[in-house]
Amino acid sequence: LLEESDEEVFEINDFTNATDWERFSAKIEEIIGVWHLNSYAKITPLCVITDEMKNGTWETRTAEICFTDVPFTLTFYKLKERETEHDDLYQEENEDGVQFPSYFDDMMNPNTDFPSRAHCLARWYGLRSFLVLSPSSGNESILSESKCNLLQSSTSVALNNSSCDIPFFIQILEGWRRVFSGHATAGGIHTNFDMVHLKHCPQQYRNISGLIHVFKSKIGLPSLPMDKCWVSTRFTYVLSNWGERGKWPAKELQPQNVAMNFKTLSSTSLDEPIVELQVAAMWPYITGDLITDNDVHTDFNPLASQNWAIRLRYSDDLPCLLTSYLYECLKIADRMETLSDLLSFESTSAPEQDLSQALGKITDPTSSIMFPIVSSRLASGISKVVSDPQGMLRRSAHSLSQIGAGSVNNKMPETTLNAIRDFLFKRVQYEVATHSTYELYHQLKAAPLGSFTHHFATCAMVVNLCHGGIHGIAHLWHIVVTELRMMLDQGKLIPGIGKENPDLRVCLLHQKLQMLNCCVNHKILREEKRKAASKGKVDDLATHENFEKNAANYPPAHDNAISDTEHFKSDNQENRNENIEQSVPLSTTVSDSEDEFYECDSDDEKITNDVKSDSSLFTKEKLEEEQQLLQRDEFMGFSPEGRLKQCGSLTLINSSALLYIPITQDHAPLTEDQLEEQANVFSKLGDTKEGSKVRARMQSASLMSDMQSFKAANPGCCLEDFVRWYSPRDFADGELSQRMKIPGNLWNTTWKNADPVPAYRQKRLFDDTKEAEKVLHFLANLKPGEVIQVILPVCVHEVIRILRSSAEEMSDCLPDLHLLCNQIESKAVQVFRSWNMYGSVANQFQPWSTEIRTKIEDILRQISFTDNLIQRAQSLKHKFSDLGTDSEINSFVKAMMEQPEINVNEGAHGAIGKIVTQYFTQQSASKVNPVDTEINHDELPKSQLPDPTAREFIIRALAPYPSSFSRQMPHRLYSVLMRNEFRLACAISTDPTFF
Repeated sequence: LLEESDEEVFEINDFTNATDWERFSAKIEEIIGVWHLNSYAKITPLCVITDEMKNGTWETRTAEICFTDVPFTLTFYKLKERETEHDDLYQEENEDGVQFPSYFDDMMNPNTDFPSRAHCLARWYGLRSFLVLSPSSGNESILSESKCNLLQSSTSVALNNSSCDIPFFIQILEGWRRVFSGHATAGGIHTNFDMVHLKHCPQQYRNISGLIHVFKSKIGLPSLPMDKCWVSTRFTYVLSNWGERGKWPAKELQPQNVAMNFKTLSSTSLDEPIVELQVAAMWPYITGDLITDNDVHTDFNPLASQNWAIRLRYSDDLPCLLTSYLYECLKIADRMETLSDLLSFESTSAPEQDLSQALGKITDPTSSIMFPIVSSRLASGISKVVSDPQGMLRRSAHSLSQIGAGSVNNKMPETTLNAIRDFLFKRVQYEVATHSTYELYHQLKAAPLGSFTHHFATCAMVVNLCHGGIHGIAHLWHIVVTELRMMLDQGKLIPGIGKENPDLRVCLLHQKLQMLNCCVNHKILREEKRKAASKGKVDDLATHENFEKNAANYPPAHDNAISDTEHFKSDNQENRNENIEQSVPLSTTVSDSEDEFYECDSDDEKITNDVKSDSSLFTKEKLEEEQQLLQRDEFMGFSPEGRLKQCGSLTLINSSALLYIPITQDHAPLTEDQLEEQANVFSKLGDTKEGSKVRARMQSASLMSDMQSFKAANPGCCLEDFVRWYSPRDFADGELSQRMKIPGNLWNTTWKNADPVPAYRQKRLFDDTKEAEKVLHFLANLKPGEVIQVILPVCVHEVIRILRSSAEEMSDCLPDLHLLCNQIESKAVQVFRSWNMYGSVANQFQPWSTEIRTKIEDILRQISFTDNLIQRAQSLKHKFSDLGTDSEINSFVKAMMEQPEINVNEGAHGAIGKIVTQYFTQQSASKVNPVDTEINHDELPKSQLPDPTAREFIIRALAPYPSSFSRQMPHRLYSVLMRNEFRLACAISTDPTFF
């Protein structure tokens, strides 16, 4: 039974379902409808706008389509039209009432010949709009003729059903061959677009005579008169050797000068940015009977042509020094080797030498001995001598690492080390100009121009490129850290950094160096005070500086309550000497224990001297009353200490004693990473009650110190007196503000716990010795790769500054160059302003994310592009320096940089043509055998161009096809003859009225 049931089952084919072929055609029709290509649109004739094909803009639309699961890409190309008011010049119907399609005008109009920038089909057929169906990327090419015919039939059906008169092309064969098969149907006229592509040109088709013969046979009219064929010709000649006159760089680059110039970066190219200059000699739209071009004779003399066009071909990968500096830095920024990995230590003293001599060599700043040397295992291949440094520069920018030659045992030469040390610490005169708030280096978190950090970044880029890469950076960083240690021990300030507190708007390295200078400055002040005390003198200037810093920290208090900022000087020298002797000795100030105190002047009897120095504020009776109060306080054991000056005419609330401004400690400056670390500590304390108390106690250390100083300077004072001076806004109408009255607030609690202790007896808020050691520890533990990361914003800032300078010089040639610089700046600001490069004391830098590195690489690509533009313009300007005035040269360079091709007036006889002809003559003379030159030394070299590298022909004709009684149809043949390529692109139109 089962077998019988199986035999009764049969398959039913539903022929009403659409096939793959039908679905493919319907999809094409749908896309044509969506793009509105099925309705007739007026197209401006090319006789109205002659330069549209050369200077116009092309628009494209793409859509994905499948045929039997094979993906294709359908692309619509259209030349964007310009607005015109010539409505009467649109195509009209002919005598038979037939309106020819717009592509007829494109094929036959000479204004479409040889466009400088267009799709290859637009160049071969002169079309302004067309459709192209090509296999999607990564798919097989259409190699079968049956597949090509199937696709053509499908597209023909779609074009007829949608009434689309736009030519449709299908890309066949391999993609690199650029072979297309196309067709178009409109107004009862059918046009086939066929193509032939060969590697070598047949002998009979090497001239115009043979091509016209092929064209006539193709349209079936061998007897067509030559005057009915119109020919446009273009010969292209290539200049690749500029000779000594036009070579770039104009001056020979000296590798030693580049390698030893640590102050500025060299901004030039290592190779010629302009690879070729192509000259096109053209003979447009000439009838065939006026041309003689065969194997025996040709009328095409490029020097006699009046229509020239020139274009340039640039180097794809131009090695520029300015860009190479940054790229080489980026290569080693991720390296994790430490100084110990890159440097090894060797003994420099003999065993019999005593310790004093060894220590003398270590601490001698002029010594050229450096303990770490490059390991032979890790540093092989760096800093080697080469025999041809100029050729080395041309090969690649990386070869500049070979410039630092002349090393022994893989060590950097002593001359180089001494030059670096002298540049950074001795010979350079640092000139840090004043800058506004919105300077670029603030936005980039870089460093001020002319500062030590800026010079170090420039030096690091040169060392990295020319003296061994990361090994050279390790040498350089070792020198810097060693010198900084010596300067700290000797009490010397770092040049080009200043004495200001760390500026959080600059890079972390500059902040650390500012912190180190702050520490050295505090050390210098202590030493000066100590020396003054030993001689029986007091340095009032230091006290004045402390007061000014306090004024900066509390501007509201001092702005409202202090009327005089000058110091009150004491006339009693003996009392001052006694007060200073009460200070803690210098040896105790360098301790890190809990007994460490801040050294300040102790002015026990300063009130009397201050009152005397400002007697104009008070009457004689007032002074006597104040003296009595002072004697009473001293008798009761409350002698005031640490007074700086009177606070105007204010008196204490609970007594008639004058209110004095105390000598306070400077607030401890913090760098960016320290602020980050402090914020992390505060956040870890949590929101608990105990954590809040600890956080408040940590934050109130400075407030506690100021309250203690205030109580010591003003015995019998209260919180209201302190608030009047410290925060005048919180004391109004004779009482404290509401926030000061909150029970248990920080100010009340701190005031109750504060004892009257003058500043010189307090523990230092800013321990300069300890902070300096922290900075040096931070710097010494930095890896060379991390050093590059820290100074990278400074390096980018320096490169942008150089590009800006070049843009100003080349503004007449490249007016839009400043826009490129603005784009680079905006992207760099976005990256570096939010770039978190904090490092803790343990130097735990955050690694680069993929996103950050991608953004930095994008910035470097834009810098490279801008640098290449500048080098191209400078090279072109140098080559045509004899063109005329500066304005003429700049106009020519601007046109060449903005347009892909420009026309040359008067051809070889014009100003530009003469210069180009001279270059071609020099190129031909350089290829002549020297023996022949000696024989014909009396003959002057003749102006000549070499054989053309490409010959292009366009042949047009209006002839009936396919029979003699058919209508006149347009026909076109394009041909290009090159050394390894021969191509024919033929468009034959058919009148199918009777066929």
